[in-house]
Amino acid sequence: MKSSLTFAMRLYRIDQVLQEEGSVSFETLQAALQCSAPTLKRDLRYMREKLGAPIVYSRSQNAYSYARDQKSEHRDGFVPKLPAAWYTPDEMYAFLAVVQLLGRIENDPKAVLASQMQALRSRLLAMLPGEFIQAKELLKRVKVIMPSVPNIDAPFFSIVGAALAQRRRLRITYFTRTRDAESGREISPLRLVNWRGRWYLDAWCHESGKLKTFAVENIRFAEMLDVRCRVVAMRDIEHALDGTYGIFSGGETKTAVIVVDDVMTPYERFTVWHKDQQQTFDDAGGMTLRVPYAREPEIAGEIMRLGSHAKVLAPADLIDYIREQHRLALRQYEDSEDRT
Repeated sequence: MKSSLTFAMRLYRIDQVLQEEGSVSFETLQAALQCSAPTLKRDLRYMREKLGAPIVYSRSQNAYSYARDQKSEHRDGFVPKLPAAWYTPDEMYAFLAVVQLLGRIENDPKAVLASQMQALRSRLLAMLPGEFIQAKELLKRVKVIMPSVPNIDAPFFSIVGAALAQRRRLRITYFTRTRDAESGREISPLRLVNWRGRWYLDAWCHESGKLKTFAVENIRFAEMLDVRCRVVAMRDIEHALDGTYGIFSGGETKTAVIVVDDVMTPYERFTVWHKDQQQTFDDAGGMTLRVPYAREPEIAGEIMRLGSHAKVLAPADLIDYIREQHRLALRQYEDSEDRT
């Protein structure tokens, strides 16, 4: 008799039956697995010898069971360390995301590593256990939709990367959108960060004498200097720039208190806005989210994405900012009604 279950699935099924039934005859186990007697004997032996499962046989009862004298959180019996029956959700997403990203590099004519990507991609796919699903079938049956990447021209990305690698300073001309103006400055590049498909440079600005974040796409000119970068410890960079929501940190740290209703909470409860966020859930199915931030525009955009399903309770500055943004948005529609 050939079982339709894989080896790992059979082990899980044996464990499940023993945990639920307590004492089970050989014939009952065989029927549950729909396998031959030799196969079941091999599986029981594997669980005992390789996994340390305390499976015992009682001649008087003619049944198998878990020895119950061991302390455990798993039905006061054996805590199984069974081989995986299939991939985990994170594992599946990460693997297929990597395969897609390698394909992106392979199809980029400017990519330094393009010629090596096909071989690397093939090696990755060859790692997949055939007993789960064949690689070709997996790519056809499982789809990962990657976030879209903005097609942004950043002509000085290579110079910035080279300066970062060689630990040399840069002289740049930077365009600040909020002021609609360009300015020249000397910086020490310290870290490149990709945030939602855009590249940013964390650097020490020698003009202002502090850490700043620059959008690489807004660098209008860059020149590598024959001067070593200022040394800044990575822990100091992380403390100064990673403590609040968004890419443009710095300044006073505030905490946004956001109430999300029961409609959006099932979707948002697993969203990580910031590593230090706090969540509390109410009996009605909603949640209150507390997120550290420094600047209103970035976090306001995330909150406004939820529309009427989210409400800011504090601080007052953030409430006023969002209220004004909604007022300006509404005015555009009011103007359009007047024109009609």
